[in-house]
Amino acid sequence: MIGNKIIAHAGRLKQRGQKTRSAFTLIELLVVIAIIAILAALLLPALANAKLRAQSAKCISNLRQLTLAATMYEDDHQGSILWQTALGIWMQPIIQYQVNPDIRLCPLAITPNATTGNNQGTANKAYVWDVSVTNNAGVFLGSFATNGSYALNGWLYKYDAGMGFINTGDSVNFFGNAANIRHSSKTPAFVDSLWPDLWPYQSSPGSAVSAPQSDANNSRSYDLYDANGQGNMGTGSGSPRQGIPRCMIARHGDRSPATATMAENNGTLPWPNVGVNISFADGHVEYCKAQNLLNYYWNLGCTPVPFPQLH
Repeated sequence: MIGNKIIAHAGRLKQRGQKTRSAFTLIELLVVIAIIAILAALLLPALANAKLRAQSAKCISNLRQLTLAATMYEDDHQGSILWQTALGIWMQPIIQYQVNPDIRLCPLAITPNATTGNNQGTANKAYVWDVSVTNNAGVFLGSFATNGSYALNGWLYKYDAGMGFINTGDSVNFFGNAANIRHSSKTPAFVDSLWPDLWPYQSSPGSAVSAPQSDANNSRSYDLYDANGQGNMGTGSGSPRQGIPRCMIARHGDRSPATATMAENNGTLPWPNVGVNISFADGHVEYCKAQNLLNYYWNLGCTPVPFPQLH
């Protein structure tokens, strides 16, 4: 009898202990929530940065393939990239040398900024351009709106007298032929951009630019975006907006391009660790901070003149 009572009492104690241990206290629950919040705060930025790095790696792969396609095109056209009309730019003929046409799009700027051409892109939006399409026999099939995220260094074209947007004095600055490139590892081929092509280091003065600072020949804007955000406004002969402003965008770096709409202010960059990816005539690709974009041999006649180091 006594034994049974002892056993029953022990059972009740066990059940009571189980009930006591089966629930969290409020303080324990708050501690767990705080730990989860701290871990999330530590991990989410790392995951976001990892995603940006992966997208940048894909961009680098795209640029490498574009440059390879351009090289194959040059091999079939006596070493030159031909320009015929504004509708006959590089995109359609060069991309034919690659299987995947999506290499024209940076993964950070896929969505077009408009539905019809011609409209410039932004750091996180693709431009739209009306491209003239022909078949293998050279028969014109029509003009189609095509979006893209990269620009060809326009000085790689073979100069054509129909280029009314280029001062005739700059005709000698076109490479014209791959054999004329003397600094292949420092001569840009393709670059992240808000427009399909660009001509940095134009030697002839162009229309005035309202940017806060520019060099003597009006070809260098210190803004990551042109003063009016209009790289496509460079339609006049020798316009400076045909140059560096078209690629001086904050697409890659230490933050998402969607948040990187910034410009220098009295020599200070709010976010100095941003820039673009560039492929070069020798086939390699590298990341370039925006303020270092003039450190290259963009055309046949230029001597690189670096920006003053902004901070």
